[in-house]
Amino acid sequence: MLPRVSKLTLALILAGSAPAAFGFAVVLTNDLEHTKITIAEYPGHREAFLVAWRDVPGVTPASGAMVYYADRATDETRYFAIGGGGRFAILDRGRGRLIRGTATPVFQVVSDDPKRPIMVVADTTQTIDVPAVLAQYAAFEHIAAAGETRAAIEAAIAAKAAQTNRACGSQLAARPQWKTFATPTSVPLAKQTVAILEAIEASCADKDYAAAVRGVRELRIDYQADAGALRLEQTGAVLSVRLSDTSFNPRETARLWLKDHL
Repeated sequence: MLPRVSKLTLALILAGSAPAAFGFAVVLTNDLEHTKITIAEYPGHREAFLVAWRDVPGVTPASGAMVYYADRATDETRYFAIGGGGRFAILDRGRGRLIRGTATPVFQVVSDDPKRPIMVVADTTQTIDVPAVLAQYAAFEHIAAAGETRAAIEAAIAAKAAQTNRACGSQLAARPQWKTFATPTSVPLAKQTVAILEAIEASCADKDYAAAVRGVRELRIDYQADAGALRLEQTGAVLSVRLSDTSFNPRETARLWLKDHL
């Protein structure tokens, strides 16, 4: 193990692992655990990072993707899920090791036990398909695919609402405010109503929240451009949620909000 990898060397190694057009991107692996984590700068958002994972010990589901931010300190950079509730955190402490004569960055992945992080190394031989990682995130958070119609989105929402009501014993009606989804780029985001319903279903699985969940009769989802993080508000039996282009990780953000406010 090398005591340190200089920041300049680290930057050069990471920059070389992905096309320059997409900025920072790197694949982290642990061959023993078959773990693979891809970090890529979110296109158009230099302070946001797509993080896709596969086979991280102790992490469920076995694969997925969320959007993270970088918490930079003097001697380390820590990556956390935006909105909280991430399956794991990633730590870059500037460490490295020699692999085939090359100084290779080593990161730590912390899931359930901070005292037992998983060590992953940067694999600069792998090509990163940033649009594919972006599509993986979209699928994970139920952003509609290109060409998916409003009717198909409404059908997916209705099916999930019915499942949530069966699981929770509730009578919740999910109502996207379609007039606010007025642009071609905003319409796919309306399908994230499914992710909010998943958060509600997860909350009612906890007996301490089940009664409060059953008290919510209407879920209103609207959209506002450049509104920032996910916004939630409960007024009586109505739960209102505002999406935006940067309301990343709505499922986990909503789950934590519900835990704090129900």
